[in-house]
Amino acid sequence: MSQAEYTRAEASQLTKSQISAFAESIANQLNYQPCDDILAAIAKIGGKVKIEDTLLSDPERSGSLFVDGNNDFTIIVPAHTSPSRDRFTIAHELGHFFVHYLWKCSKDGTAPFKMMALRKDSERVEWEANWFAAAFLMPSDVFRERHQALGGDIEKLASAFCVSQAAAEIRARSLGL
Repeated sequence: MSQAEYTRAEASQLTKSQISAFAESIANQLNYQPCDDILAAIAKIGGKVKIEDTLLSDPERSGSLFVDGNNDFTIIVPAHTSPSRDRFTIAHELGHFFVHYLWKCSKDGTAPFKMMALRKDSERVEWEANWFAAAFLMPSDVFRERHQALGGDIEKLASAFCVSQAAAEIRARSLGL
């Protein structure tokens, strides 16, 4: 994959709540529930996930997305991270695919094009992908219910959603819990 043939992801300017609702809608359409096999969800829509040792060779590709078409994209996940961290990375890159590629194509009437999202993209692009990932993996209503049922225990919440404790803590804060 030569990076020269890909357009960089651009911010959608959607609000956090719009992106969150979009992510939860996508999860529902894919019949994706918390802790489901995210690789199966990716495969269902034509994507592939590659694990690469990017730490020393090409850190910029550590957590990246390359889109070749509507049903043809590759997510690069670093080999040196944990499975719970990888799930968030995969959902983050899925956010780039839906928000910065498919939504842009439908909004602008743009024909399919090649797009990439790399770690050094704009802050706004990365925030939008993070908002998507959090809502996709930890839907707000379900997260609130489990937060209450588990007494706000972040370690148990992380386990219930198969994410890192940091991701569960940030989600709880963002939902005002």
